[in-house]
Amino acid sequence: MRGVLDGAPTRARLLPPDTTDFTGRLSELAALTDPNTLCTSKTAPHASQLFVVTGAGGTGKTALAVRAARLAGDSFPDAHLYADLGGYTGAPTPVPDVLRRFLRALGATGPLPADQTELVGMFRTTLAGRRTLVVLDDAADEAQVRPLLPAGPDTLAVVTSRNWLGGLAGALPLRLGPMPEAEAAAMLARVLGARWTGTEDVDGLLALCGYLPLAIRIAAARLLSRPQMSVDDLCDQLRDERRRLKRLTAGDITVHGVLTSSYDALETGDRKVFRRLALLRGFDFCPEAAAQVAGITREEAQEALDRMADRSVVRPEAETGRYSLHSLARLFAADRLAADETPEAVHAAEAGHLRWVLSRLRDAADLVNPCLVRLPASEGGAHPEADAVADADANAVADADANAAGGLGAAARSPARNGRYTTTAGPQDAAPAHREAALAWLDAERHNLLALVRHHRRSGDPAVCWIIPDALRGYYHQRRRLREWTRMADIGMAAARHERNLRAQAAMHLSLGMACFAANRLGEAEDNYQRAVELGLGSGWQEIEAAAYRNLAGVALAQGDTATSEKYMTLWAELNERLDLRLDSALPEQEDARAEDRDAASGASGASAASAASGSQSTPQPTHDPAAAEEWSALSRREQTVARLVVQGLTNQQIAKRIRCSPETVKFHLRNIFRKLGIGSRVEIARFVLASGAPS
Repeated sequence: MRGVLDGAPTRARLLPPDTTDFTGRLSELAALTDPNTLCTSKTAPHASQLFVVTGAGGTGKTALAVRAARLAGDSFPDAHLYADLGGYTGAPTPVPDVLRRFLRALGATGPLPADQTELVGMFRTTLAGRRTLVVLDDAADEAQVRPLLPAGPDTLAVVTSRNWLGGLAGALPLRLGPMPEAEAAAMLARVLGARWTGTEDVDGLLALCGYLPLAIRIAAARLLSRPQMSVDDLCDQLRDERRRLKRLTAGDITVHGVLTSSYDALETGDRKVFRRLALLRGFDFCPEAAAQVAGITREEAQEALDRMADRSVVRPEAETGRYSLHSLARLFAADRLAADETPEAVHAAEAGHLRWVLSRLRDAADLVNPCLVRLPASEGGAHPEADAVADADANAVADADANAAGGLGAAARSPARNGRYTTTAGPQDAAPAHREAALAWLDAERHNLLALVRHHRRSGDPAVCWIIPDALRGYYHQRRRLREWTRMADIGMAAARHERNLRAQAAMHLSLGMACFAANRLGEAEDNYQRAVELGLGSGWQEIEAAAYRNLAGVALAQGDTATSEKYMTLWAELNERLDLRLDSALPEQEDARAEDRDAASGASGASAASAASGSQSTPQPTHDPAAAEEWSALSRREQTVARLVVQGLTNQQIAKRIRCSPETVKFHLRNIFRKLGIGSRVEIARFVLASGAPS
């Protein structure tokens, strides 16, 4: 070794040329070059500094590392070393080859040993006491990097890799992603140089490039090589998703090639998961969605996503448990999916994921607001028997919230699932357990649901376009996302009109009416509710007709027209009566059975109300007055139910909970009872019920 190193060490300068039009990445540059973080003999204790820059291929890791090395180079004058380790070339550079190159650059002469351990010793001996900077580009793993790191003080090492090299002790990580929009625009302008006029509308081009530095450089190169091509012309070419990756090519530099090298480095099972991610619509996704589309368990999907995140193939998002796939990587995944899997397998995977999404969406909607009228199951492609169940269950309702959208709708919907998309969730795919969990899931998935609707509007099942907004109505009302609500309902309306589905159109008009009411656009809300009534009549869907009447009453009340509001409330009550809500048969067998425990404490008050009506402390018995019995039969079934609950001593709020309506609706029924019976107090109602012989 002594003979090899007898010569004076040279001041090696192996850094590649700097990128003259390097733009942005200011915070990352600051971290790499800040004198307070760099370990020099003047500013910090003696120790080496190690940075690991990770990110997907094409994010500009090499350009950043070289620029930072040149900016910090004056602090490390003795040697600037650089090596391309070829981690994603398919044949990583052997460590001994890199060490020999470094030693030759540092002045070693004569034959060098073949043993890697001896080479490492020579390398570190040569660097002892020297202020050295080392850049290791495109590392495959930690084992390739460790022998190449300088061990002495006053050294800086910058490693770039697509892999998350978490095993390097003491390393400071920097993760690169797509460029911020402003930096991307500045980079494009700088690369184009004189070709840039400042008048081009580049937003679309940058979005098509996914704000990826490599793709932006390639797009700029295409513009520079084709003077006759405008930015709009290039955008038109890149909008074709099937050809975008092929067109993002400049000489021997291609986005497709970079993505291929990342894909080839994945394990076989992870490649399948990656391909199937192309079937997920929207920006980000959760492990459950990946599991469904890939046909594996949630735990297997989580492990696969973590491995791909470590390789910068997917990106962990700030929200815990969610990941994203770059737009160009998604196109590549779609290409591989079409090439490597059969159409039947792809269709089955997409259909299975859709069933899961719609099933979980229905579960979440039930928790957010179970009392909204919704489309019968047959409108989403269910079998007739499923539709019959849904319609029967939809009859067992009252209105939801008297203050919402002019009433929010009168009928509660069925818990039955859409027949075409019915699925059974496994234990690892359990639906949200409570309302807050349902709202959180919808908050996370709302953009993906909109993307799913848009996808099916372009090419897919049109029923999805109205099933999803119909299920989201309660969520949108709760969160007041009015613009998104309107956009979603408009897409559903367009699909429903194209398919000439009257019930779906009615549901979308009800949704748009609620959105307009929430935005205080009462005239538009009224128009939409009127159309919902007309379409409900035309399609024989009485539940939505009743809901629209209830909401029209709310609109009229908001406009100060109490007479019209009362008219619509009467129409709503009469229609509910015709629907045969079956509350009378349900109350004695189900509600009253549950009421024994729930209202035990109010038993005394119920007895006292009855006693007040009869003037006795004992439990009164019906008198079976024929005249009272005749008047009793003149009351609607809902009014009879309210009267019986008054006898039990329940308040308006308690009655509303029992029959699933708003307290305002209870007041409405009480006014009708007072008017029909010619009485004016709750005590008189109790006395009348007892006199009529009606069961209480």
